[in-house]
Amino acid sequence: MEQELGIGEVAPSAELGFHLQPLLEELGQDELSTFKSLLRDHSLKEEFQHLLQTEVEEAGRKQLADLLTARCPSYWVEMVTIQVSDEMNRMDLSERAKDEPRETALKSLQENKPPSLELAQVQEEDVTNLRETKEDLEGEKPGKQDKYRNILKKKFCQRWKNFWPRLSEDVCIVTQRYETLIPFCNPKMLAGPFPHTVVLHGPAGVGKTTLAKKLMLDWTQDDLAETSNFAFYLSCKELNHRGPCTFAELISTNWPHVQDDILAILAGAQKVLFILDGFDELKVPSGALIHDICGDWKEQKPVPVLLGSLLKRKMLPKAILLITTRPGSSPSSLSHRSQNDQHMLPLWMDLCSVFDSSRNLLFLDISQSFLNASSVRILGEKIVSAASSLQKVVLKNISPADTYRNFCMAFAGHKTLTHLTLQGNDQNDMLPPLCEVLRNPKCNLQYLRLVSCSATTQQWADLSCCLKTNQSLTCLNLTANEFLDEGAKLLYMTLRYPTCFLQRLSLENCHLTEAYCKDLSSALIVNQRLTHLCLAKNALGDRGVKLLCEGLTYPECQLQTLVLWCCNITSDGCIHLSTLLQQNSNLTHLDLGLNHIGIMGLKFLCEALKKPLCKLSCLWLWGCAITPFCCAELSSALRSNQNLITLDLGQNSLGSSGVNMLCDALKLQICPLQTLRLKIDESDARIQKLLREMKESNPQLTIESDHRDPKDNRPSSNDFIF
Repeated sequence: MEQELGIGEVAPSAELGFHLQPLLEELGQDELSTFKSLLRDHSLKEEFQHLLQTEVEEAGRKQLADLLTARCPSYWVEMVTIQVSDEMNRMDLSERAKDEPRETALKSLQENKPPSLELAQVQEEDVTNLRETKEDLEGEKPGKQDKYRNILKKKFCQRWKNFWPRLSEDVCIVTQRYETLIPFCNPKMLAGPFPHTVVLHGPAGVGKTTLAKKLMLDWTQDDLAETSNFAFYLSCKELNHRGPCTFAELISTNWPHVQDDILAILAGAQKVLFILDGFDELKVPSGALIHDICGDWKEQKPVPVLLGSLLKRKMLPKAILLITTRPGSSPSSLSHRSQNDQHMLPLWMDLCSVFDSSRNLLFLDISQSFLNASSVRILGEKIVSAASSLQKVVLKNISPADTYRNFCMAFAGHKTLTHLTLQGNDQNDMLPPLCEVLRNPKCNLQYLRLVSCSATTQQWADLSCCLKTNQSLTCLNLTANEFLDEGAKLLYMTLRYPTCFLQRLSLENCHLTEAYCKDLSSALIVNQRLTHLCLAKNALGDRGVKLLCEGLTYPECQLQTLVLWCCNITSDGCIHLSTLLQQNSNLTHLDLGLNHIGIMGLKFLCEALKKPLCKLSCLWLWGCAITPFCCAELSSALRSNQNLITLDLGQNSLGSSGVNMLCDALKLQICPLQTLRLKIDESDARIQKLLREMKESNPQLTIESDHRDPKDNRPSSNDFIF
């Protein structure tokens, strides 16, 4: 059950104060047989593999105790003994198994109290004798204030505020997952005893330290009282500066107020939580975590040795451990030796045979791979010969460069292939094989994503020709491609052709400027199929927006979704968009996120929202510098608008006054809005009250708290579906 770090051998149970034989002596012969049977049912494969079934069946009480304590980890022996005793309805043995290690530890601690603890000075009203502390640990005085918890609560509340000064709402999303990640946070979820060691590992920035500190904060608020009476947070990075000390000194350094209670805390170590944060940052001498292990908490040792002893269960074997660490690896070895193709090719052929054996294979992803000529040939032949049903293929950052051509030739005749993604490292040889796929008469490709392709003008011209003749392709994503002047013009000319069937086009982050907008605007007037256009992360500016709007005003233009996320648009650009929206345009979805439109920009947009000809149903204004002063105008627009169902105001500081103005409009039953996204301060009681009132008066409305990171996909990405 325990998720242990693989560090050294585990101490036998007898050394840790747990004696199995006296418990087994209490069992009758039939009960002993039942114990063995249940033991097998509760065994984990890796635990029981050290025992032969015949050995267990033939063993007497003493032999069975010796077998388990010698060959199995101590924590497993103790936990399974307790669980099996419970299932046999031998509660007397279960209680003895629980109490014996604790009594042994308490006796040892009473005899070996470290001198450093005797020097602690505390105020008279803070003194808690051993008997009172022990009663607290055992729950005999549930109403008594826990002074350590109160001290820690003050310190960690302040740490939490300092750690996340303005992003508490974002942190809630991360930390809501910890109950499922950390089993001992909710032991009722598990059928048996919960793991006493849990390791959280992941790259930097995913929330490991945040989760650990939130766990400490929850403990101070009694949320983990069922599993932990005491909790200690140890930052491995900070401990690198600590010299040799005893274990008792290590955990009491920052908490001198509880030095006199350390005795009882360690005695009840089965309900003590240790959080070791950033274990990968601990500077460990070679062999210290394996050989120089210490079981005496009064002996001075380097910090890595003390922590290694804790992990190895030599120190406080029944404590609960949570360790956070980044993924690591041992130093590279044999890197100078080449791969043995004769050994690998049969394995690769066996893997590729899945195309023969599985007719239901729908998705193939080959990413970050180097394939030699033999590997490419074998896989290509399998793809061509097998009657597979591949629908989606992703080729991303593969080498050598001609691999793209070989795979595209293999996919060219597949009628079932509808989605293809090609992404390279600015390679200029991806377009030629792609054009071969598009020219094939059997091509049924509907979605094409071409990312980071460095192509020549002639290669763009070839692709444009393919788009004029291919009648299946409806969605084209050209994100992060830098068009040359002629390349962009060729694409816009293609959109003019009546044989171009494109309906959705993304030119996100393609280094476009206002100079490209005139040709694009002209193409939008002629093209009657294009309904979705994404121009995000291009420096179009207000002048570029004006040129686009000139084309969008024509009734022949069928564009419904326009994404202008992060395009250097100001309030001047909003004038042109407002005029467009008031002229019976087909535009229903508009994303202006991360453009500094401010008060005046929103005012112009609100003028359009008030007009009956405005068809806008979704408006994204994420991070647009909207202030509380803008909300009166927006509230007025929402009262009269009959089409807007989604409004994103995330990452705009509206304050309680701004939210109050929105509430006045949204309380009206005539407002059709269904989704409202706001930057919500969840600690502001006034805002929370306003939001509750808004929901009560308008049940159809969903109010979402914005937790989005600007580096993530823009809010409109879910609606701009390919």
